[in-house]
Amino acid sequence: MMRKLSKQIGLAALLSGISGAFVAAYAAPAPVFEPILNDIQQELPEGLQFRLPADLPIEGELYPFVSGISDTELVVSLGVTPDCSEASCIVSTIRATSVDVIAEGWPTSGENITPVAVSEGIEGYHYMFGEGDAISQLFMWQQDGLTYMITIATNDLPQEEFVAIARSMASEQPIAP
Repeated sequence: MMRKLSKQIGLAALLSGISGAFVAAYAAPAPVFEPILNDIQQELPEGLQFRLPADLPIEGELYPFVSGISDTELVVSLGVTPDCSEASCIVSTIRATSVDVIAEGWPTSGENITPVAVSEGIEGYHYMFGEGDAISQLFMWQQDGLTYMITIATNDLPQEEFVAIARSMASEQPIAP
């Protein structure tokens, strides 16, 4: 009987360790955001959560910073320099807002707007805007009563990869205060 019990305890400990490993792997934003994770958590307005992508396939050194805070939103930007404070050095922004920016009848139809399934029951919208080398992309969706947006200022990232970034955000564990 003791042998059977110790086998069961050993199996339970093994399964517990394995399930813990899955949880730890699931809740990890892309390493580029590690320097500001505590800042995000401390700055989040009451009732707001924030989602970050698990992967960010943008080449080069990026510097994340909290670039906007209000009672209803938080914005994180990625700059190409450590002291970035102007739009010209920002390559991406991520925004969570409690304001309902996706109203009924929105978005208007157009050739630069594509509805995309983010995950089960969540639909988002991909936008392409700008011209030539100044093409940018925006993706937005609603989840958990909040609106999330991510923009990227590059025409080098294919739409499918950009949408994959948004999908990883939607599936990541949110950061909460």
